[in-house]
Amino acid sequence: MTTQESREQEIKRLNAEKVKQIALCHFYSYYVRHNMSDMLAYVGEDVTWLGSQSNFVAHNRQEFENLLEREIKKVPKQCVMKVISADVSQVSGNCYQVTGELELRLPVQDNVYYTNLRFSMMICKEDGKFSIVSIHTSAIRKTALWDDTQVLKERQKQFSEEGGENIQDPVTGVLQLGAFKERAARQLEDISKEKNYALICTDICNFERVNNLYGMQKADKLLADTAKMIMASSKCILLCCRSVADHFVALACYQDFSTFRNMLNELCNRFVVEIGNEYSDAYPRLGIGVYRIDKEHPPIQKMVEYANLARKSLRTNTTSHIAVYDERVYTQLIRAGKIEQSMKNAMAQHEFKAFIQPKYNLETGQIVGAEALVRWIREDGSMIYPDDFIPIFEKNGFIVELDFFILSEVCRMIQRRLQEKRHCVPISINQSRVLLQEKDYVKRVADILKKYDTPPRYIELELTERIFRDDLTDLAKMMGELRNLGIRWSIDDFGTGYSSLNLLKELPVDIIKIDKSFLDETESSETSKIIIRKTVELTQELDKTVVCEGVETENQADYLRGIRCDMAQGYLYAKPMPMEEFEKLLDKEIYG
Repeated sequence: MTTQESREQEIKRLNAEKVKQIALCHFYSYYVRHNMSDMLAYVGEDVTWLGSQSNFVAHNRQEFENLLEREIKKVPKQCVMKVISADVSQVSGNCYQVTGELELRLPVQDNVYYTNLRFSMMICKEDGKFSIVSIHTSAIRKTALWDDTQVLKERQKQFSEEGGENIQDPVTGVLQLGAFKERAARQLEDISKEKNYALICTDICNFERVNNLYGMQKADKLLADTAKMIMASSKCILLCCRSVADHFVALACYQDFSTFRNMLNELCNRFVVEIGNEYSDAYPRLGIGVYRIDKEHPPIQKMVEYANLARKSLRTNTTSHIAVYDERVYTQLIRAGKIEQSMKNAMAQHEFKAFIQPKYNLETGQIVGAEALVRWIREDGSMIYPDDFIPIFEKNGFIVELDFFILSEVCRMIQRRLQEKRHCVPISINQSRVLLQEKDYVKRVADILKKYDTPPRYIELELTERIFRDDLTDLAKMMGELRNLGIRWSIDDFGTGYSSLNLLKELPVDIIKIDKSFLDETESSETSKIIIRKTVELTQELDKTVVCEGVETENQADYLRGIRCDMAQGYLYAKPMPMEEFEKLLDKEIYG
């Protein structure tokens, strides 16, 4: 078995383990914990539920929630659940079926009833997230055990140890959401001018990846350690609960908001160092949303929603860990929602366009390369800028299809020009971190080049330095596979991340792009001049090409020529332009 086949087998095993865990946790949350939030964590919008009674039918998530809210109150609180069987089968590439049988012991007055429940659950994985799409349950046996009082006593003892009326989360030891809301409401009944309150929502980014790579026990340990760290982070944390899955909600009291925010930043940094390093392959980190509470404040649930909106507004391409709710956040989230709703239709309607920005040889002034960029031009001619949609696509996974689309467009153009015996230059295409995590990434890139009969020497794949982490082994291997095909690799924004020199040593890189920020400061900062000059000298000694981006003035171009920089890219030469205009520009230079 090849390494790739072994890896695919391991991914299948982890997915099967995960869907089994989701299914059993779903029923445990219903019958034992009576926790709607945990039940709904993986339920999809189009879920269907066919229950063991004729009126247990739901055709979507809203109907499911309504039915669940009504029926969960009827389940005895001292119920005991035993798993008799739970089998997982892969129905299709990303769709799994879990079938099994549960034994339920349901205390009714002084009696205990045995009920065996058969279930079938369909769980699909889309954009890296698991979602329950259908549930079918049927009760097959009911028997009254009039003398089985010992079972009831044991369950009552277990129930008491779990925190009475489901007050405590069994995994983390902090409050459950219901108890948190009640206590927080009491705490806020009398807000004085001397005290300021805030509600914070926290989630563990990449928690799903922790679960897949390290298993359920380690994931539970991560949850417990996170809860402890939040509670111990400061005396200002009054209450904390685990609301659902890897999400925590806390109530805090502070005097100075700037100091409070610094404390939250310190919490995020400590998490990475003290907890996150234990799961380094998954790179877990915290994202925090904050809602500042006024004397006239909305209900607790609404404040949780607002803090959660702030958390969701955090962009994947920034180093910020914290966002504070305001009307601007609300407006951004509404806009983001509209962008998500229209992205697939935009792809179908060809609204995404590949724009090309040329790269010039600084000595000859000729076009020797280019970079492909994406633009979203709507049917009415208006444009949505990349800064508005790229972070959203990185979060929801759509960036994968967009990156492959741009690569295909570039290969299609090169194929056509070669067939027409017209001059071509290498074109670089940015590759997102999300894309690099795709298990079939190398194959899909190779397949696209083969489909359009594109010589690999005309393709450069570009990585932004900020995406790199400490462990570069897998990345180096993957880059090496594509480099062996003839594709070249480029590092963008070089010098803005950390361990830049280590990247040159560890990764098979061919081209270095010096970040615009250094060039902007060359006229006022001798340090920036030295950094650029030494970077050019070092990379050329390592037999790598140097490109400086963001060149806007003749003085900057003259300086770069003076230090023998290879190539330049920027508005001084040409802005990003539609593919057709780039072709005309290239033809004019070559053929006159």
